[in-house]
Amino acid sequence: MAKKKAGKVVQMFTPENYIRQKARTLPMFECLVNNDWEENRLANIIVARQHTNGNITAGMYLVDLNCLGVKDASYWFNISETQYTEILTRARGGMVLEGIPYALVHNIVFAALEFAEEYGFKPHKDFKSVAQYILEEDTDDIELIEIECGEEGKPAFISGPYDNAAKVARIIAQLEKTAGPGNYTFIDELEDDDMDGPYDFEEEAEFIPSGTTFQFKIELDDVSAPKVWRRLTLPSNASFLHFHYIIQFAFGWEDDHLFSFSEERYGSPEITGLTGDEDEDDKTKLDAREVMLSEIFKKENQKFTYVYDFGDLWEHSFTLEKILPETLLYPGCLDGEGKCPPEDCGGAFAYQELKEILADKKNPEYKEYAGWLGLRKSESWDAAEFDIQKTRESLKRIL
Repeated sequence: MAKKKAGKVVQMFTPENYIRQKARTLPMFECLVNNDWEENRLANIIVARQHTNGNITAGMYLVDLNCLGVKDASYWFNISETQYTEILTRARGGMVLEGIPYALVHNIVFAALEFAEEYGFKPHKDFKSVAQYILEEDTDDIELIEIECGEEGKPAFISGPYDNAAKVARIIAQLEKTAGPGNYTFIDELEDDDMDGPYDFEEEAEFIPSGTTFQFKIELDDVSAPKVWRRLTLPSNASFLHFHYIIQFAFGWEDDHLFSFSEERYGSPEITGLTGDEDEDDKTKLDAREVMLSEIFKKENQKFTYVYDFGDLWEHSFTLEKILPETLLYPGCLDGEGKCPPEDCGGAFAYQELKEILADKKNPEYKEYAGWLGLRKSESWDAAEFDIQKTRESLKRIL
């Protein structure tokens, strides 16, 4: 009997492996940056490449030219132009984005990386693992453009609204060690006559007791079997920034990415384009610190959307179920279901594939993903796991 010819083995790429190995071969679609990046030394950069099928693979980079380098990075793989436009609209917020040559983008990113590395600051983990491969390799083939970093050549750390006291202290200690005393600038944008020292979220987040309590049901969109949702209570005079942190702890996210609420962009100043010079009306519309839940929610059954991580695009739909006439001193969790997906797993549809792989230890990809999640041989991924008591204790402790 004649032997059968060996079939050709087709290598299957995960989105991450495809980006690492092939993204640089895709032609450039567009490069965007906020138009005030030189003034603020904070660049929100998008680099998009186009597949032969017309779809887009893109990376988004939050680049601090003052000191810290690439603070955040996200990526999207093989999405339609329509999806890309929707994501771009959501990520744009209050920024004005303009098209620029790739060479300028490249020099902004790598100048910031080099400057940050000099003082011991590493780029965001998603940049190192995947997003850097959407950019061209840093070689002499790229036109060299002079990019100013720091202030007069020295690092400048600008403390922002999400830099708590512990984080500020770590960065200052690093600068004391690497730059030396007096060889760097520290600017506290939130410092005023009523505040001593850097912004402390623990102080700002203390709730003033309110006579009204909001009860919300929050559900993670496009995730099922099981669904992932939480029923939470919190004072009605909490800010949207408070709400962001409460959702993070209640679901089990790691608070490592940008966020926004609904279409009004009650979100991170880094994505809304706030610089501190806007009038009060603009701040009220855009800054999650300044908008109270009670300003927006007036009646039961109002609906809203919370988006976390513009790369994986975790969308949460939530409804104000009840307005309760009672005083609440700290947030609570009444009920819930489902385990929060792993951070940076690729989004809702990638998570579904991940659950299928982890449910079958014979799957050839099981070992790789189990190792990534840190699962021991005796452990398994239980997507239905939800410890309500642990969640309640976490919500008490965060404030």
